Amino acid sequence: MTKDVLVNITGAHMADGQTDDISLITAGTYYMKNGKRYIIYEEAPEDGSGAIRNTIKIGEGKIEMIKNLDVRTHMIFEEDKTNVSCFVTPFGQMMVGVSTDRIRMEEQPDQIRVKIDYTLEVNYQKMSRCHIEIEVSSRASASLNLSGKQGEQEE
Repeated sequence: MTKDVLVNITGAHMADGQTDDISLITAGTYYMKNGKRYIIYEEAPEDGSGAIRNTIKIGEGKIEMIKNLDVRTHMIFEEDKTNVSCFVTPFGQMMVGVSTDRIRMEEQPDQIRVKIDYTLEVNYQKMSRCHIEIEVSSRASASLNLSGKQGEQEE
């Protein structure tokens, strides 16, 4: 994998019979350090303020997503485990739990695909079932697909 990558993140949060979809395509940087894969990328927040720096760290059986907002958030995904973190917000503190049901990862020379199914809990109460897919491709070999259907190329 090259240093310059394209990061494509899609996902869904399902709660109370409603689904909230997320989608992000952006440029990023990839590197390996101590046997772990790191993907660093920025995203623009909804309020239009400065960019949010994000890091995805992929290790053996463990994936971490770190967002550097006003307050740093750190989600840890480990299959069949619940990881709890304290998030401090302008509105107070929240205990956020991530119960990971399944992690699937496919790796090819110029691409990494990760699929995660998990349950999100806030203050020890189940809030939503979630699914996230992360696709990281070398920028030189990436095919940009805006149809939302993975594996299909537009002509």
